[in-house]
Amino acid sequence: MPIHVCHSADDTEAVAREFAARLDPGTWVGLIGPLGAGKSVFARAVGQAWGVTAQMPSPTYTLMAVHAGRCPIYHADLYRIHSVGELDFAGLEPYFSGSGICLVEWADRIRSAWPPAGWTVTIALAEGDERHITIERFGQAGGA
Repeated sequence: MPIHVCHSADDTEAVAREFAARLDPGTWVGLIGPLGAGKSVFARAVGQAWGVTAQMPSPTYTLMAVHAGRCPIYHADLYRIHSVGELDFAGLEPYFSGSGICLVEWADRIRSAWPPAGWTVTIALAEGDERHITIERFGQAGGA
């Protein structure tokens, strides 16, 4: 599992665009990392690579945003979700296995809700502005 070392938001976006080329519709991607690590930057770049032209702010307060691209891009933020019950109540779980690409920030908060297959993108803060991005596949996730 290679670690991508990024020194700027542009570097993070480049890694995300490269990763986006490996995805298929129906793929779930969990974005993991501390506040300010670049999860939203990564999600936006994946969305743009899939044809999203609208703004893609982090859906921290709305919990989920659906964006039009070559397929639907479901962008979720679980920062304020603390249980599977809250996830169900918010109606988010069906998107986890929907026909679009599902990008879930703070996915590690509710590991039990993950689908049987997908990807994790872990962004770790390092010295200064440096970020270390690790991308891992689990199950039989869509994409190469």
